Amino acid sequence: MFKTTAVGLLIACTLWCHPVAGATAGTDKEASVQQALEGDPFAGDDGFSSCFDTTAASQKASSGQTSGATKLQTDLHGYLETRNRLRISDGEWLSTRQRIWLELDSSLQTSANCGADAPYRFFASGAIDVDPAAADLSDDTDPARVYLEEAFITIDQPGWHLIAGRKIQRTGTGDGINPMDLVNPVDYRDPVANGRSDSRLPIPLAVASVQLPHYGAIQEAVLEALFIPLARVNRLNASGSPWESRGLAMLRQKADEGGLILGHQQEPDRYFEEVEFGARLGVTFSGWDVGLVGFSGYNDTPVFSASTIKTQGTDTLTLLHLTPVHPKFSAMGLTFAKGFERSTLRGELAWKPDLPLTPADVETTTGYLRRAVTEGVVGIDHTFGVNLYANVQYFFTVTDNAALTVNDTFAHGITYEVHDKFLSDALKSGIRGITSFSDKGWTFETFAEYQPLDDWLLSLSLLLFEGPEDGDYGMFDHNDAITLRLRYSF
Repeated sequence: MFKTTAVGLLIACTLWCHPVAGATAGTDKEASVQQALEGDPFAGDDGFSSCFDTTAASQKASSGQTSGATKLQTDLHGYLETRNRLRISDGEWLSTRQRIWLELDSSLQTSANCGADAPYRFFASGAIDVDPAAADLSDDTDPARVYLEEAFITIDQPGWHLIAGRKIQRTGTGDGINPMDLVNPVDYRDPVANGRSDSRLPIPLAVASVQLPHYGAIQEAVLEALFIPLARVNRLNASGSPWESRGLAMLRQKADEGGLILGHQQEPDRYFEEVEFGARLGVTFSGWDVGLVGFSGYNDTPVFSASTIKTQGTDTLTLLHLTPVHPKFSAMGLTFAKGFERSTLRGELAWKPDLPLTPADVETTTGYLRRAVTEGVVGIDHTFGVNLYANVQYFFTVTDNAALTVNDTFAHGITYEVHDKFLSDALKSGIRGITSFSDKGWTFETFAEYQPLDDWLLSLSLLLFEGPEDGDYGMFDHNDAITLRLRYSF
């Protein structure tokens, strides 16, 4: 009852201004258009004006300045943010994160010619986070931490492109569900960013791409290679964490009672030995973007290897010894996207012939099982009118011989998002979430983001989890939460 009432109230609050925006839209648009038409739209833009200033170009030439001048441009910006997440079930704070975020953009321009791209660029981001509430709930979150997020260089040259450093590298065209997004692990401290996606951690990697010759109807062709010197995987949440899975909590309880032995998680730790590779061949033709993707690496989600240990004492017992491990596997996939006037059709199909899976009965198993798994997603987004946006994606998973595993033979569902803008585009509000059609549960989030000025953002959201206790989303039913966020950008 409380969830239904809370959803209704928050949706009403986030959409209340729709009639007001409609009543004032005509006057605001007329004024803004009239103001935009007055005067020179490029007045005060020295960068634009200098490109077409023939007098300035002649002066540079006569003074000996050439178009090959080198120029370094650096921009430092960031934001201050307070994000506070209150759990509805018990009124306890899941997070009271206070953050200082900094980003550094630097580019080396080797040509002063107008319109020339900077062939060398550097980007770095990092933060100071203070979150006493999350630290009180779990040992896997520090009260305060200073960390580097991303730091990578980009080299753009005619015909090829290189990125190297610490980075989040997204793969695939799915929106919210990406079967081939296998590069970056999930942030165990804050795994649910919203109802449709999760939060990823950057890792050291290198990505190189080469333009290929193209013929006929093919407009562009590119070959991309990915190298990860050390595989990074999902860390298990600490005991008692709000995001600890139900299955893991049961195993830990059984181990505490002496019914089995649960070993420490074994993560890849040998640089240039436990590596990951990926490749992508992408082509563009008739408005279609199509890619063939391959990946060889380590399973991000841990499974359990099993053995037996005989205890020594008054009574000799044979106990099951389980160790969380990350075996190697391979995957290959097809991605596609097609843009229309106001819509985008996109999809992704992945085949994982040897994916490691956890057995349905862990306590009597001989270890993890390998199965062939096929995953897919297809969806479309569309913008109605000026700002009304809708997105729906259908996803499915097919597992061969799934009877002995935690997977279903066939599982499917949808992700969705609908939002609109009001108050001269200062307010964005809507709903989004995931719904499983295979008894895994669902998530639902209603949100509003108000940006009265370019520098300020205020957001409010209500995120709900529902479903069976052993379902992917129902297991987090106790984490239904309201989140309030205030950000100042500089």
